[in-house]
Amino acid sequence: MTTSHPKLPSVLPSQPAVQDACTTKDQINTGLARATNPAETPIFICAFTDCNRLFPSRERIMLHRKRDHDCEDDKSIISWNE
Repeated sequence: MTTSHPKLPSVLPSQPAVQDACTTKDQINTGLARATNPAETPIFICAFTDCNRLFPSRERIMLHRKRDHDCEDDKSIISWNE
């Protein structure tokens, strides 16, 4: 079974910034977003040509490689965790 995934260009076209006119000061001060680190947010990216899928662990990316690429090569993996 073949699955199709959305593709994005490596460089997105630029657009003029649009001012946010509806977010309130209280919404900004609630602090919904914050910076993270590799220990809290593991990211493993399959860097095979035209793939670039993200995975939460080395085990999951290797399962993906075996299933979708018929390969057990652990090269071409981008991660900030190693």
